[in-house]
Amino acid sequence: MIVIAGTGSLPPENTEAFMAAANEMAAASRAEDGNIEYCFSVEAPGKVRFFEIWESEEALGAHFTAPHIAAFGAAINELGITGMDGKKYEVASVSPLFG
Repeated sequence: MIVIAGTGSLPPENTEAFMAAANEMAAASRAEDGNIEYCFSVEAPGKVRFFEIWESEEALGAHFTAPHIAAFGAAINELGITGMDGKKYEVASVSPLFG
């Protein structure tokens, strides 16, 4: 299992446009084989968080070649992204946090 988590920064006035593109891309990503979870959220105007869970490295690799990823990149290219910081975690086991 692969977990991706991170943040992105952009001019605050572009947050709404970014999230519109991100939500469209996330919906398509959730329909991909091997996707377990995919979401974006706004922490504050100009700062977004992303979180993904994939069944395997192969599923993640296929995701990066999907047409909706290229479309998302084109859509946000003009929004003035000032930073992206993401981490990839390889998960060996999962158990309930509570109970």
